[in-house]
Amino acid sequence: MKISENAEDYLACIYDLSRKGVPVKTSEISGRLNLSPASVTEMTQRLASEGYLNYERYKGVTLTPAGTMVAERIKRRHRLLERFLVDVLGRTTEDSHEEAMRLEHNFSDESVEMLSRILNNPTVCPDGDPIPAPQAPMEDEAPTIPIIELEEGEEGVISHLICDDPAKIRRLIGMGFVPGRKVVVEEHVPMGGPLLIRLDEMRVAIGRDYASLIQVEK
Repeated sequence: MKISENAEDYLACIYDLSRKGVPVKTSEISGRLNLSPASVTEMTQRLASEGYLNYERYKGVTLTPAGTMVAERIKRRHRLLERFLVDVLGRTTEDSHEEAMRLEHNFSDESVEMLSRILNNPTVCPDGDPIPAPQAPMEDEAPTIPIIELEEGEEGVISHLICDDPAKIRRLIGMGFVPGRKVVVEEHVPMGGPLLIRLDEMRVAIGRDYASLIQVEK
């Protein structure tokens, strides 16, 4: 069932408020989302009817397994986006939260997992909150090698970047080296020169120091 962005926001909010281990009162949700109690009651009852919440009048709501799954997917997107905005783009923690709120509904699960790989699969957001694990079982990852080990004429698919330097990550992403992209090594320039790499219709020269940071699947 397709769930609306508004409903996702409710479930993510309830997920945060549920940490206390007791049912979440509609007044708490109303205060967190700055919405009227009547609106919150209407939405929580609707989400309960759709199987995302357990709703008990006068006591509050708890997430069902289906509701938890949706909420954790949204929190994973949000916290990975915060990590990217702070670590790679240099935004402040405060700014990153608002920006991630605007972006989180527009990222596909596939893009989120690519982003996680770019960031070397972080486990916490900039505030230290845990990033929920991906929900779908991950397939066994194919072995990877640095792109610099590909022979001339060999091709591969970028798996991830091994780098803790945000400036270098920004540079590599700006050059087009993102997970999932197909690459072909055209030439190893002699005497320690750069690699000439084909990215789609684009030919890129990249120094060996940067090339050593790019892991590919053959």
